[in-house]
Amino acid sequence: MQHLDQITTVYELIEQAAAVGGDSTAITFLEAITPEIRDSRTSYTELLAAVNRSARLARSHLDDRSGVVSLLLPNIPQTQAILWGAESVAIANPVNPLLSETALAGLLATAGTEVIFALGPNPVIDIWEKVQAVAPKLPRLKQIYSVVFPDPGGTRPHYDQAVLEQDAGGLPDAWRPRPDDVAAYFHTGGTTGIPKLALHTHKNQVTTGCNRARYSGNAAGDVVINGLPLFHVAGSTVSSLGTLAAIGNMLLPTLGGFRNPEVISHCWRLVEHYRIAFTGGIPTSVAAMMQVPVGDADISSLKMVAAGGSPVPLSLIDAVQAVTGLPIHQMYGMTETAGLITVPNAAVTPVRGSVGWVPPVTEIRIDGAAGQPGEVGEIYVRGPQVFGGYLGSQPSPLDARGWLHSGDLGYLDKHGHLFLTGRAKDLIIRSGHNIDPAVIEHCAEQHPAVSLAAAVGKPDAYAGELPVLYVQLNSDRQVDADTLQAFIAERIEEPPACPKQVTIMEALPVTAVGKIHKPSLRAMAAESAVLENLRRDFPDLELSAAGDQTERGELRVTVTVPLASLEAVAAAAEAVATRMNLLVTAVVAS
Repeated sequence: MQHLDQITTVYELIEQAAAVGGDSTAITFLEAITPEIRDSRTSYTELLAAVNRSARLARSHLDDRSGVVSLLLPNIPQTQAILWGAESVAIANPVNPLLSETALAGLLATAGTEVIFALGPNPVIDIWEKVQAVAPKLPRLKQIYSVVFPDPGGTRPHYDQAVLEQDAGGLPDAWRPRPDDVAAYFHTGGTTGIPKLALHTHKNQVTTGCNRARYSGNAAGDVVINGLPLFHVAGSTVSSLGTLAAIGNMLLPTLGGFRNPEVISHCWRLVEHYRIAFTGGIPTSVAAMMQVPVGDADISSLKMVAAGGSPVPLSLIDAVQAVTGLPIHQMYGMTETAGLITVPNAAVTPVRGSVGWVPPVTEIRIDGAAGQPGEVGEIYVRGPQVFGGYLGSQPSPLDARGWLHSGDLGYLDKHGHLFLTGRAKDLIIRSGHNIDPAVIEHCAEQHPAVSLAAAVGKPDAYAGELPVLYVQLNSDRQVDADTLQAFIAERIEEPPACPKQVTIMEALPVTAVGKIHKPSLRAMAAESAVLENLRRDFPDLELSAAGDQTERGELRVTVTVPLASLEAVAAAAEAVATRMNLLVTAVVAS
């Protein structure tokens, strides 16, 4: 892959890929799975032409490359062309289209959006309607394009037609980006309140894409499935740019991606049909795949199963080996590192429990450690993929020497494999004793019935927090909460970490990209704590509670009570709030 050494911008990556790949397939779009598989294909030459056309279309509404182009689109061929085209001549801003109108308005206004490309009106998802509602709140907005589905009112131009009127030739030198130009704003952190928009330069994204290509063992023409959304770095810089840099064939599985249940239920049929070499995704998606029987499907084409976005449960490591015969490769990264810190290295056997191998271009420092392998501390990262900060006045997680404060706890072994032990902010503090949730989760995941596990702190008036555990079971196994709690108690090495309560759920709450959403679990734990306290004082009342997390990260619980008891319960709720450092409100049942 000598062509990778000359790449300094995303546009150069697409140009070089087209020069090498030519008429070979760059993108296969899976249009339908049932009753029969149907697809369309885009060559590397055609992809470059689409990127050039999309860049010119976006640029026609902008004064210079500081203009912002926002995308509210699924991961489809049009989105690939628009995203890389926008980055080539402006600043792209891929946004999660499932966000509320309020969150979308905040993100787009903060970004300074001038042009929007959004999925047109359709009966399945209301992206177009939300965009129309948000548009009047965007003072810099100049144009909105519908994509795939045209605007039936004809008031908004249709991208699929307008782009064909643009020149497909190479971009003028004056428009082309430089390595340190901002390529994109990616939203991260909370999606309510003040949005955090991470600034990605071309150097950041190219480093990630080329590292993925260099070490994955991806040969030209290998089919790589990418069912992740492009507003997430795993879908865009890692899976998309990484596959294109390696001259692979990127399979985009329907408009729904991995959120389409048919993609998961037919995963092995797709491996056989397309001879997929690389599969994987967020651990929750991979876990769902492993529940699907392989049957008589020929999956011998698989070279690698990879997962990232959150640590992989030990039970899933074993499941992938059992189902595919392959070890699972993990990768670890953040939006602030354009997607990758560690990489899945095909030349190195993955180490059980490690989140991946650290490539030479990346520096890792374990804060507080004396430099010996195995010492745990906060992970600091430095390298060309590390971003320069957030848009606006948001405080930067970088120190004066360019080290990124990750917020993750972990350690390195002597071979350069990185291990995560938890999140600094996820620590459960029980009577002054710091408990790493991973200790509880790893213990629970040893039980054969457990698919996923997540430990959080439950507010407690005496101890501050008590560890509680939420689990999702494998579809073919059963265990009750008491048995699982006893299983953990027998094995956990840190007695204070033994969960005081185990809750079995049909499915753990996850984010739009499939990560376990711990704020939801913390809110559930807070609900439980408040109700337990109030029911001791009001055993005969019908009480219910709803918990959430405020924009500032505070836990808030709203208790619903009968009108006649409102005053008494409100006073008790205030006392509970003080003891547990929560926000608790009593309201009348409707």
